[in-house]
Amino acid sequence: MKTKRIFIAALTAATVCGLGGLANITTNKNQLIINASDTPTITQNTVAETNTKYPNAPTITAKAAFLLEANSGEILFAQNSDQHLPIASMTKVATLGVIYQALANNQIKMDDLVMVSERAASMGGSQAFLDAGSEYTVHDLIQTIVVASANDSCVALAEHLAGSVESFVTLMNDFAQNLGCKNTNFVNCTGLPATGAYSCARDMATMYQAIMQSPHYGDFNQVWMYDLTHPSGRVTGLTNTNKLIRRYQGCLGGKTGFTNEAGHCITVAAKRGDLQPIAVIIGAANSQTRFNESSALLDYACQNFENQLLVDSTVPIKTVTLQNAVAETIDLYPADNYYHLTMKNGASNLAVATEIPDTVRAPFDTKTNLGKILVTDNGKVIAEIYVRAGKSVSQANYWQTLRKVVHKSVN
Repeated sequence: MKTKRIFIAALTAATVCGLGGLANITTNKNQLIINASDTPTITQNTVAETNTKYPNAPTITAKAAFLLEANSGEILFAQNSDQHLPIASMTKVATLGVIYQALANNQIKMDDLVMVSERAASMGGSQAFLDAGSEYTVHDLIQTIVVASANDSCVALAEHLAGSVESFVTLMNDFAQNLGCKNTNFVNCTGLPATGAYSCARDMATMYQAIMQSPHYGDFNQVWMYDLTHPSGRVTGLTNTNKLIRRYQGCLGGKTGFTNEAGHCITVAAKRGDLQPIAVIIGAANSQTRFNESSALLDYACQNFENQLLVDSTVPIKTVTLQNAVAETIDLYPADNYYHLTMKNGASNLAVATEIPDTVRAPFDTKTNLGKILVTDNGKVIAEIYVRAGKSVSQANYWQTLRKVVHKSVN
């Protein structure tokens, strides 16, 4: 799906069944496929209910939690996952989502200079202590957001990109809605307490999964401490608010949040082999609890589940004959990876079949669907992945066609 609005993931037509009856959101490397057939029902799960549904999962004392495996899109744990709650600085996941897409669309560049307004410099809370009236690069401002959750940098970039914070917030809500987030509403770009602002654990995982697709996602996530040098020469030391980048093996990054209203929150991702779990904790009693319970969810994913890469987008699936083109043949590739998530040591009866013609006719480009791959489990189709060419092919002109015919007749 393509729109003029700013967002990261594109909707596609494939569908995948859930794991063992669990609800699911299906993803591929550069796509997000969301089952939007039902509006989530907001319920209050008791710990006993959660333990019954996920018998091997850790006990979570926070107000809400969610565990999503990013490669397969499978939901591994949910507790009060659709409840409207304040999320504090986890709001900045959407802020970064809009900024990353602006970079992808060449609306801004990393070395662009951003003038800091009086409004931005006076934000308070977590900040980089920017100088009003001074210019900072987009690169430096993003780094302060990722590492130090800087409110002043969020406002400065919002004003630079959209003209005002209010216009930028509209883009944030578009970002969330385009991803299928049904229980989220932003009113600022910082997460500072504000009437009408809320999200939920499920939507936070969905938005974080989307920003992980940006090529800039990993630029600053592993930075623990660094010094920001201001244009005036003044230096501010900044420390990462996500302690799990030092404490948890394979941590890819995350976003913390805290206000008295929201409690202690975190959205965090990790990687173990082909498994990429995203854990969300909202409303923990204290900072240590949010880190402990998010780590426990990541451990639960890594210890109980495994991914199998069934379709690899880097490996050609078939060589086909070309018609109406200069070249004779072309290799076709899966449009995306497809991962299948299973319980460790679990049984499955998977098969991969193709529906690809032997001959394709030019012209076409790299977005043209030229066939599809079907993944089945016990004969039931659980996924369809389109097949495309690795390069565009133009239609041969009259002289090229004639030369090709002559060459064939001579040989």
